[in-house]
Amino acid sequence: IKYTVAGSPDEGTSAVKEVDFLLAPESSNSPILAMEHTVVEAFAGQITYVNRSYDIVSRVAAKCNGNLPQDRYYILVVTDFVNALRKKAIAHFVASITEWVMAAAPELQIDQHQMWHYMDNEVLMMCRGSHPEINGTVGRIPGRPDQPETLATARLWLSIEHGLLKFAKYKDLGYDTVLSLQDISGEVHPSMLADIQADVDKGPLIDQLIDYVIVFASVNDRMIVGNVWKEKDLRYDPTPFNR
Repeated sequence: IKYTVAGSPDEGTSAVKEVDFLLAPESSNSPILAMEHTVVEAFAGQITYVNRSYDIVSRVAAKCNGNLPQDRYYILVVTDFVNALRKKAIAHFVASITEWVMAAAPELQIDQHQMWHYMDNEVLMMCRGSHPEINGTVGRIPGRPDQPETLATARLWLSIEHGLLKFAKYKDLGYDTVLSLQDISGEVHPSMLADIQADVDKGPLIDQLIDYVIVFASVNDRMIVGNVWKEKDLRYDPTPFNR
């Protein structure tokens, strides 16, 4: 069945929150769809953290260019405390961590690491190996919060709830409702969806207000694959956890 966009209520002037799209079918026998698209983060502020930590490490790498041992490469792990830093604090952090990296890097051999503290927050530097294309550089890998599954489950429910709050009106008008979940977290596990569905309060709301749920795996803000989790009364496996 082919659908076309019949409207974008959320872009209008309504005082209440609206769905992102209304989709009209070519066939009069098919329902009009009210669709909401939302992102699932691994924890609150994940998008900000990814962007800010990349920017910080890129600035550190630029300052360290040509000043590190040229026979090995390094990785920094900064956690999401950087989300709370403002412009001047970021500049101070970059200057401080750059000074530490240039002093500590020569002491680190391959597979060794060193911890540094900044305002009671840990920063980890690792010497990961030797490769002619990246020796003498500093890269980044993301930090992992405490209790990641608990945080991810909470964010998943918030994303589902985001759609629920908008769908009641359209169900009353006879629309079928579609919730598109863009999983940027990499943490959504089939058991999380099963637990939410089994909840005595949350499950009935999903059954009543959402007809279709599609979970999209997302890499670099691109949705690369989507699996239907809910289709009316049917349930399927969502996007595999190990993607």
